[in-house]
Amino acid sequence: MSSKPLFVSGWEVAGIRNAEKFFSALTEVLALPVHLCFEGTSISSDVRTLLASSAVAATLRIPPGTIWPKPSVFHVLATEQFIHEMATLAGRHVGPEVCDHFHAYNDNHGLMQWYDAFDDPLFIDKSITEASLQNFCRKLGVQYARWHAP
Repeated sequence: MSSKPLFVSGWEVAGIRNAEKFFSALTEVLALPVHLCFEGTSISSDVRTLLASSAVAATLRIPPGTIWPKPSVFHVLATEQFIHEMATLAGRHVGPEVCDHFHAYNDNHGLMQWYDAFDDPLFIDKSITEASLQNFCRKLGVQYARWHAP
């Protein structure tokens, strides 16, 4: 994980392995539209096409998770349609073919930080309510815990 977190406290969610379920449940914790950042070195061509066609200018600088090989980075302003399309595509691919690192933010405020997506824990900002988080985790069949940056 980058040495500079997007936020300093919130929630840690471990054990998310299924990209399709993750994107299908994402609206439980994120209000749309929301900025999403995808970084990867082996993103599949169909996922890359969706990300490129939905790309917008970044409004928050996200510390890179990969230095070499140079990764592709896409920022999108996610809508319900985008989330649905991403969930569908994710159902056809393993995690690294979707992204290596994933982040969510609104303007200049980080909401999610996930280096080594689908392997390491996902960190969610404290601005996300515990009730929303419970619904999200229930849909994914995972647990969460409070988290503070070291």
